[in-house]
Amino acid sequence: MCEQKREREQKRKLQHFLGDLALLGSLQGFKYFQPWLRGKEELLLTVVNEDLVSFCRETGGFRCGGMSRNFLLALQVCMKLINHWSSFCSHREACIEEHLLPASPSEREIAVPEVNCTLFLLAGYVKYGRPYAWIRSNHERLVNIGGTDSMVKDTPMKLKSIADWQTRATRVWDVVSELVCLCTVPSPSNPFALDMRYIKSLPLAERFLVTGALLNFLEMYVVYVVEEVKPLRRLHVHSLLELQRLRESSGSAAVHGSSAEV
Repeated sequence: MCEQKREREQKRKLQHFLGDLALLGSLQGFKYFQPWLRGKEELLLTVVNEDLVSFCRETGGFRCGGMSRNFLLALQVCMKLINHWSSFCSHREACIEEHLLPASPSEREIAVPEVNCTLFLLAGYVKYGRPYAWIRSNHERLVNIGGTDSMVKDTPMKLKSIADWQTRATRVWDVVSELVCLCTVPSPSNPFALDMRYIKSLPLAERFLVTGALLNFLEMYVVYVVEEVKPLRRLHVHSLLELQRLRESSGSAAVHGSSAEV
């Protein structure tokens, strides 16, 4: 009886996770990552490798204390690997039981990440009964895979947020936050920072929809990014007013056109 209750609870949690996947996959406009929903159980996540703007701001340029920019970036990545080494399988023999293959193996991945980005796959497969994450590109940047064997490349990542899924209410954005902080150099203080330049460049109608969806998401789910909400709300209201003015002007033009015909 207890086992059946536990299974029902796991299924319920997984359905909530899949709902999170669908929600996050419908959004755009984030600075450090871009989600792409692929089917009901998979979310592709493109994460920025190097935040060049923040790096230049922090170091004052491309050289700092005689050390090259590339050296500093490599050093930061190495420090992350040291801190997270226990979170990854580095040898096939050590993690043979972890070879839970995704429905779409790495060698058949058709999605290509943008320059300066790493591609991840987040999935909540019903057959596994819980979420997992896989690296889909730049494996060598984040983990020593010990070869090019597809079974090794398709070993799921051991993330704290996913490990905690059994004991706490882990959401998709918890996993995304961990991946961004692990992948992006330097680690952003706010993984859910918005790319306001991109959002402002969208066509008016699309900008209104995107800002509204992001506002709903940030206010309801990601409560710790308050600094993003105020400028986003202003842009959303401004877009709404612009749409209303356009609608009124087009309606007025239609009325004048009808009067002229009479």
